[in-house]
Amino acid sequence: MRIDTEKAAVANRVLAFGTGAFVPVVALLMFLTVWEVSVRVLAVSALILPPPSAVIGRLFGEFGYLLKHAGITMLESVLGFLLGGGAACALAILFQFSRTAERAIYPYAIALKAIPLVALAPLVVVWFGTGLASKVVLAAIISFFPILVNFVHGLRSVEQDALDLMSTFSASSWQILTKVRLPNALPDLFAGMKISSSFAVVGAVVAEFVGSQAGIGFVVKSSSYYLDTDIMFAAIVVAALSGLLFFGLIGILERRLVFWRGALETSP
Repeated sequence: MRIDTEKAAVANRVLAFGTGAFVPVVALLMFLTVWEVSVRVLAVSALILPPPSAVIGRLFGEFGYLLKHAGITMLESVLGFLLGGGAACALAILFQFSRTAERAIYPYAIALKAIPLVALAPLVVVWFGTGLASKVVLAAIISFFPILVNFVHGLRSVEQDALDLMSTFSASSWQILTKVRLPNALPDLFAGMKISSSFAVVGAVVAEFVGSQAGIGFVVKSSSYYLDTDIMFAAIVVAALSGLLFFGLIGILERRLVFWRGALETSP
């Protein structure tokens, strides 16, 4: 009976995935069809807007070249995400133990988020060079704020009854943090991580625009210089797919660690 139940659950997940993927795929095909027909009917120059057939052709024709540069961008994005996310989590936990630290640091974190990324990128490249470090730092900066805000909210949004119960058992502040606040904050933390996963790719690509010899941003910059619009669009598609991949990996990790959330959503 248990095996049959597990098979039914797997079948339901596969069916739900297929149903959920059908609509986006149809929408994408319709969009590409309208794009292709419009470009050809209106005789738009390929230098301005190439047809999707040409972009897809370059995407597969230059797949190895694009994959190599995408790998570099993803490495920068992941390292920056880990650096920025780690700093954000450490600060959020610090804020739970010291409101003075929160009042001293939090306004500057908000101010940092308000600075446009394109304004920071040249400074970061000047300070850290055109190598890996500048891309990681910029990806970390843009990844930092969403994780910090969501994690702080999750740590604070604990029911008072749970806190009263822990106080009844004379739990320490650290025990309350690890046993109550952290599990409660995981959904909010992953929400921030999902946002930051895509932002990290953006930060790495922007840093590559300013100064680099590799990466998707370098491909877009060099192709724009030579007016090679086909490969430019192909590189943009690869950057978008990289962000989707990163986002999906965070979602898989969330389902593994926050398993009770799915059980609550599917329960009657």
